[in-house]
Amino acid sequence: MKAKTMRRHKKRTEYPALITEGAPGRAVLQDQYDFLCDLWHAPAMAGPDIFGNLCFRRKGTTKMIDKFVVMHGEINIDRLLRRYDRHRFDQYFSPNVYARPSRKVRAVQISTLGWCDVDEADPFAFDPKPSVVWQTSPGRTQALWFWDRPHTPTQASAFSKALTYRHGGDKGGSAPNKLLRLPGSFNHKPGYDTPFIPLVHFDPRPIKVRPQLLTEQDGSHGAEPQALDMNPHAHDRLAVWKKYRSKLGVSTSHLIRHNRVLAPDRSNRIFAMVAGLHEAGATLDEIASVIWSSPYFRDKYGDDEEALETEVSRIIAKVEAGK
Repeated sequence: MKAKTMRRHKKRTEYPALITEGAPGRAVLQDQYDFLCDLWHAPAMAGPDIFGNLCFRRKGTTKMIDKFVVMHGEINIDRLLRRYDRHRFDQYFSPNVYARPSRKVRAVQISTLGWCDVDEADPFAFDPKPSVVWQTSPGRTQALWFWDRPHTPTQASAFSKALTYRHGGDKGGSAPNKLLRLPGSFNHKPGYDTPFIPLVHFDPRPIKVRPQLLTEQDGSHGAEPQALDMNPHAHDRLAVWKKYRSKLGVSTSHLIRHNRVLAPDRSNRIFAMVAGLHEAGATLDEIASVIWSSPYFRDKYGDDEEALETEVSRIIAKVEAGK
């Protein structure tokens, strides 16, 4: 593979090997490599080191392997894509770049992107229409928007949240350190028969218009709730369940005890557990400990403590607002 340097970067507009399954492995690897370089190329960023983030999960496991690539000089994304190849691993990427090798929200640099885990909604019904769309499993997609100017992570997150709330999708997926599946890889989740993840739309033209930001009348605050301090390692999940089971609903009680994903829609299951435990009087540390070890959270987010804080904080804020 010909190495790409940021000093001589020239963006591509087509990635044919990512569109349909069956392209030679080397062609897929090259197109994945160029897709990420094009996405992460940010000549306006200050400082010598900008980091791109890839995550990998070996099929049949829940542990996420977090890796960072320096986007300066000659870059080596292909080494990671070969080591954690698409036939043995689920491949994910963070669309935004980081000031240091950490996927904490505060490390995210300014962003020219919008992002959405569209799920079963129609991505082309969004306004504005997305720049990039790819199918993650039958009937489900993810999408990106190429804005014509950069925004702070908070602003970019607010636009992404507005897109999601107004048009459908995963309402818990607007954090700026969001992970998305990499086009050209495979979805190894049990029950999906390992579908190829095709790129179905790509339009590099910058988008000038923005979605209208949310208001409280839309059923959600425009900004992300502030993350609350919590320790997900403080308690045993089943010990927490035993302490509060008399105050929990039957379905929530069963969800907490599950050792593998047995029900669809992981986001709704996570919401039910957090809301149920919060209403039962569990502490933040107790709730975080249950969710952190739950297969519904691990299958969706892996070892992402930032996502844990965001999800628990968001759900508790929503429950409190509804009282």
